[in-house]
Amino acid sequence: MNDFTGADLIAESLVQLGVEHVFGIVSIHNMPIFDAINRLGKTQIINVRHEQAGTHAADGYARATGKLGVMIASTGPGTSNTVTGLYEAQYGSSRVLVITGQAETAFYGRGVGYVHEAENQVAMLKTVCRRVESPRHIEQLGPCLQLLIADLFTGRPAPGAIEVPIDLQYAAANPVQLSYPTGTHYPPDPQQIRAAADRITRSKRRIIIAGGGVIAAGASDELQALATKLDCPVITTVDGRGAIAETDPRSIGNYYNSAGLYKSLHEADVTLAIGTRFAVGVDGQFQAQTPPGDLIQIDIDGPMIGRTHAAAFPVLADAKAALQALIDALPDVDVNDDQFNQTLWEARDGLRASMRRRLGQDFPIIMDLIRAKLPDDGVFVRDQTISAYNWGNQQFPILHPRTSINPTSGAIGPGFPMALGAAIGSGKQTLVVHGDGGFMFHATELATAAQYQVPLIICVFNDSGYGVLRWLQETRFGRINETDLGKVAFATMARSMGVPGQRVQSLDAFEGALTEAMATSGPYLIDIDMAHFDPMEISIMPKQDYEVDANLRPEAPHAT
Repeated sequence: MNDFTGADLIAESLVQLGVEHVFGIVSIHNMPIFDAINRLGKTQIINVRHEQAGTHAADGYARATGKLGVMIASTGPGTSNTVTGLYEAQYGSSRVLVITGQAETAFYGRGVGYVHEAENQVAMLKTVCRRVESPRHIEQLGPCLQLLIADLFTGRPAPGAIEVPIDLQYAAANPVQLSYPTGTHYPPDPQQIRAAADRITRSKRRIIIAGGGVIAAGASDELQALATKLDCPVITTVDGRGAIAETDPRSIGNYYNSAGLYKSLHEADVTLAIGTRFAVGVDGQFQAQTPPGDLIQIDIDGPMIGRTHAAAFPVLADAKAALQALIDALPDVDVNDDQFNQTLWEARDGLRASMRRRLGQDFPIIMDLIRAKLPDDGVFVRDQTISAYNWGNQQFPILHPRTSINPTSGAIGPGFPMALGAAIGSGKQTLVVHGDGGFMFHATELATAAQYQVPLIICVFNDSGYGVLRWLQETRFGRINETDLGKVAFATMARSMGVPGQRVQSLDAFEGALTEAMATSGPYLIDIDMAHFDPMEISIMPKQDYEVDANLRPEAPHAT
């Protein structure tokens, strides 16, 4: 009798792929998988309290480590709960795999009310995944898993999912050998590199824009080498932060979309953009900010090149390979014009000083305290909240790749579970900056943090509501609507779930709490009562009319 089952095949596959942790919630439709993983004893299951949070945690795990993040859910309601997390992973180009159950194959498609019946589960998952597999026979399970892994690790990172009917989890199976794909670095076309290198050689005022693709490709060293060779300013997107240390003299940081800096870029004759889609932002306001000069755009995903801005010199390639090829093709290139560089350094320094002044008297000190106490390679996570917009996403110095994480999709709430996964995956001290409104989305994961003693500091900046939306409502409508939430005692909540914490109402109290939190081996929550601190000036761009590129406008329907 063969005692090796479909569930054992999944457990063995995770080990073969080097997966050390998976997130999950047990159910009747995935119990065999949980049992097989624990019997094998080589992969730790992190028992989260909600499937959405678990998928966000798998995402944070993937971003902080560069490894595969895995969430195990149940069919039907459990899988529908993963969709928001998969949406964020897709938006952020993150390798997240959801493994879920499904009704027995004999009942699938019959519509007889089988418990957790979800006959359109594959179609639902395909809206947020690049690839979804649904084996119908035990012999298909291993090949389906291999197809998924090949897809997730080929080209642009993306999430995927597989549903495994419960009878296949119990069915006798034969072991398989899974592996990651090889030869997927996508070297550039030599002709494209020669054309780009020639344009760089003929220019004297270049800028580099580094996106998340630089980090995904592990190309930080190559980026640094090229920037040094050209003595070229490097601007990062929010997802590209850490591609170059923001203390580096050539680093401008995440300020491309700041109007003051953008005006200083207009004399550039070449923009070299690597691994960025040039996201247009809220209300489409950034689409009009055309990269100055000729655009050299490097991306591993062909449809991304020229999507937002026309690329004079496209380079379809892995960022690491393309940057090294450019370095090799520029043996005697002249460095940037010093006067041009100096103009950008002055604009950068003036912008940083101006934005710091907007933070009032207290929040710059809070920011500096966090940077001083968090290790250089500690992971800094932000949710969508006033503190993230005003200082977390730009002014807080990021020093290493994969130490800066934020919800790329702009969602409220993923910050805490993403930080949970990042801390578990990296094993490094992690700190998340959260608003009180977004924190309530996944506050129950405090119990998860306590159960596994995750090295995570949760800073809840508590203004009793959705502060960003409140400000936007007041600015646009002159009144607020459903954005006041009342004051929640988050430290008390945390302590009730086994997480130490305290509310602070002064800088001294915050410094003391942060020092205590850093000395704590497990999680710690600091509830920052913003009513007792000097307020920040909110600097989110108000709604205005933007001139959108005619090529991006949909055609009007013809009259009939």
